Amino acid sequence: MAATKKKELYTFNINIEQESTKEVEIEREVEVEKEVEVEKNVTVEKEVEVTKKRKNKETGKMEPYTVTQKKKVKEKQLVKEMRPVKEKQIVKEERTVKEETPFKIDFRRPTRTQMEDGDMFYSIWLNKFIKMGLLTRAMLAKQHIDIGGTMDAEEKKYYSELYVKLYEKQLQLQRFALMDESDMSPARAEKRKKLISEVGLIRKELTDFETVQASMFEHTADVKARNKTITWYLLHLAYVTNLGEEDSSPRPLFLGDSYEEKYDNYQSKEEEEDEIFWTAIDKLSSVATIWYMSGVQDKEDFDTLLQEVSDEVMLDEPEAEEDSGDTSGEDS
Repeated sequence: MAATKKKELYTFNINIEQESTKEVEIEREVEVEKEVEVEKNVTVEKEVEVTKKRKNKETGKMEPYTVTQKKKVKEKQLVKEMRPVKEKQIVKEERTVKEETPFKIDFRRPTRTQMEDGDMFYSIWLNKFIKMGLLTRAMLAKQHIDIGGTMDAEEKKYYSELYVKLYEKQLQLQRFALMDESDMSPARAEKRKKLISEVGLIRKELTDFETVQASMFEHTADVKARNKTITWYLLHLAYVTNLGEEDSSPRPLFLGDSYEEKYDNYQSKEEEEDEIFWTAIDKLSSVATIWYMSGVQDKEDFDTLLQEVSDEVMLDEPEAEEDSGDTSGEDS
């Protein structure tokens, strides 16, 4: 358990409603044979006193006398007999029930080998996209500048330096990704915390800039390679544990030995409307993206950034509705 805990980078729980067949106890009125006492008229043989008459030899008169004799008579008695009666009993029967089952989703800390494989995956796809004719962000920005973009010379230099700084600081953060916080010296922990803060500030500034330039930078080779690499880490580092089963151990959320097999499984879950997949994927994707882009390691930092993402989405929704209203007004 301790070893698994150390591997976990970020975890969260989800509840999935599932059908299962269970043996349940219910109260039901059933008919049973029971021995009961009933009152009945029964014929019994009894000794009874009977008065008779006989002639007295001395007097010659008829005189009564009493004798005891056995006779069959009818009388009421309580007798026991088996009769069907209805009574309430607790019985067991199998029923299909719906209940919420808790699952734990965890995004794991990559091993050194996985970090190396992830870097190689990025490089391969960056080269593939460049060979397909896509430009990198730097190449596209330079091309934009050469043909007379909207930035002046100082702005061009400033944003170019920001991109370089971001790349260098992300490389430094990647080295910390292999280390558990408990294994870091205070100086290293402080340096990592400072790097995370600096990367966050640079990314915010670049995001604001790229939002304006979104259509231009969206389809660059490095952005596409980056997105594919985030998916690579998501497929390899996501695990699920059924908390409703005793002694349940974590298993990979996406099955397969290679990226291709895992991605096929990802698509299958998507098409089959797998409930665990659809309940967890949005948050899981955000966690993978935040980790890859900023290198955060603490749950508190993840929660803060996830909340920021959620707030941005909430702020965007009214604008989208407002824009939609304006557009319809223009169309009419």
